[in-house]
Amino acid sequence: MRKLENIKPERVFYYFEEISKIPRDSYKEKEISDYLVKFGKEHNLECYQDEVYNVVLRKKASPGYENAEKIILQGHMDMVCEKTEDSNHDFTKDPIELIVDGNYLRANKTTLGADNGIAVAMMLAIVEDDSLKHGPLEFLITTSEEIDLGGAMALKPGILQGKMFINLDSEETGILTVGSAGGENIDILLPVKKTELKEGFTYKVKLQGFAGGHSGAEIHKGRENSNKAMNKVLKSLNEKEDIYLVSVSGGSKDNAIPRVAEAVITSIKDIKETVEKTLKEIKESYIKTEPQTELLLEEVLFNGQVFEKEILKKYTELIEDIPTGVNTWMKEYPDIVESSDNLAIVKTEEKYIRIAISMRSSEPEVLEKIKKKMAETAEKHGSNYEFSANYPEWRYRSVSALRDKAVEVWKKLTGEEMKVEVIHAGLECGAIYHNYPDIDFISLGPDMQNVHTPEEKLDIASTEKIYNYVVKLLEELK
Repeated sequence: MRKLENIKPERVFYYFEEISKIPRDSYKEKEISDYLVKFGKEHNLECYQDEVYNVVLRKKASPGYENAEKIILQGHMDMVCEKTEDSNHDFTKDPIELIVDGNYLRANKTTLGADNGIAVAMMLAIVEDDSLKHGPLEFLITTSEEIDLGGAMALKPGILQGKMFINLDSEETGILTVGSAGGENIDILLPVKKTELKEGFTYKVKLQGFAGGHSGAEIHKGRENSNKAMNKVLKSLNEKEDIYLVSVSGGSKDNAIPRVAEAVITSIKDIKETVEKTLKEIKESYIKTEPQTELLLEEVLFNGQVFEKEILKKYTELIEDIPTGVNTWMKEYPDIVESSDNLAIVKTEEKYIRIAISMRSSEPEVLEKIKKKMAETAEKHGSNYEFSANYPEWRYRSVSALRDKAVEVWKKLTGEEMKVEVIHAGLECGAIYHNYPDIDFISLGPDMQNVHTPEEKLDIASTEKIYNYVVKLLEELK
């Protein structure tokens, strides 16, 4: 394993290591936000911090570039905080433990946070390097992107001064993103009531180790959804035995394909053999697609509290009716997802089983159709529902001077053609465009894999390539 200080660009990875020491879960960004403001003041920048902890730093143009167009560089400071089942990491206080593993940077049993910490690190490296040539720069670092694009949505009109905007939150080198999906969440609330049994056998069934991934960028890859898998287990058991549901849960982030699910069930007779057989059948069905999956069974203490008998049937039928995965594909780009839904989170509460679903679409009218279908599904199964976290799509712009220059500079620097595309994942460009319709947007970034999972890793060479490209693009935009 190489030390982090020996990889290039050295100052980018220096700052990535620095911010990796600071907790930055979504909605908990005050500490990292204050760090960025302090950094800006130490480098004599104009600093702005709003009430949701978005930060804007402004750097003057280098000599000879005073009349150049002001450019905005942007990324988000928060990260998805996921870890393996055996990790003791505490995201509220522990630094991310970084590991250089061959050509990649990864973390020890947690998400790496390169999404989007590497963008922040690049911006800080650009701030401190006075040898670079560029026009006046604005650095926008936003909050709660991973939950609801909250920072970008809350950014007030009139704050940004630039007219060209480079988002650094894409994840594939050589691809220039010029449009993204919008989306919204729905929480379906299945009412539950408890009853008591005098005796019984209680078991905890756990499914873990699913690949998971980003619910926008990887929804088309056919990865298994742990909540759907658990539903198959519960439905099969309910058809074979007389069982009651005690609790069910799965997933933790609405923008991540769920990797873990857990259910506690009770029967008045010992059904261990039936459960073991059912888990074996389910496991065999996932051998090819999810060979690393673990299906675990544990007998737990019976306490007499269970949900009324019909709840299990209602729950399994509801989950079965909720779609998850690709809904439609784009007509202009047949290999790009137009709309999708992700059955992201299941959580047992006092009066409800809460089922959170994230919906995405690059076309607003298609999103409305998905929302209507979800609402009808909830009503069909006697459930309430709540919509939240709406964010707008970023529509493709037919004329873009920034896009043209970006493609030209990439060809000049690398000798390669840059691919221009619209993506299904949501980006902050759409949220910011809402209040800044005259800004010209593009998005790019280094190669990352398995973001939003503990297997997240960042390609080191592509990070250097993208950083050098951004520096060259700023120089050419004069």
